[in-house]
Amino acid sequence: MIKIRIHKKIDIPYRVKWLNSPNVNKYIGDELGRRTTLKKQEKWFKDYQKDKNKKFFTILFNNKPIGLVGLSNISKQNKNADLFIMIGEDSYRGRGIGKEAMKFIIGYAFNNLKLHKINLGVIEDNKVAVNLYKKLGFKIEGKMIDEIYSKGKFYNFLSMALFKKDYTA
Repeated sequence: MIKIRIHKKIDIPYRVKWLNSPNVNKYIGDELGRRTTLKKQEKWFKDYQKDKNKKFFTILFNNKPIGLVGLSNISKQNKNADLFIMIGEDSYRGRGIGKEAMKFIIGYAFNNLKLHKINLGVIEDNKVAVNLYKKLGFKIEGKMIDEIYSKGKFYNFLSMALFKKDYTA
């Protein structure tokens, strides 16, 4: 059973594990494959708690933390935010959990925060994610050629968005 709860300090060790996983960090952020430490994530969490423009949630399956979903760069004035998702545990990918978590965060963004638009960025080679985002109604707004460099290769980066008017619960 999938549950989603607010991100807590007790989730920090999971963040470290997931962000250091080669199967996760090959598509996360603008520095693919970058490693992190407990100390860095503890500092991140302290800063996160003070940041009113971020809202992160932990994805649980049978009460076990398996990933994260959230919004950053929340702009009340512009009524938009950046969305991210990470299924950190390998054995839980491809089971529809990411789709359910995305539905939750999209609903939260449009219904609770009253946003007009949700943005996300994704490596073009991450076909599973790109296809999921398209199924959920996200459209490609732009493509940055050779934007990300990792392990001797350049990757294209897609900017995608979903507008409230195109959202169906």
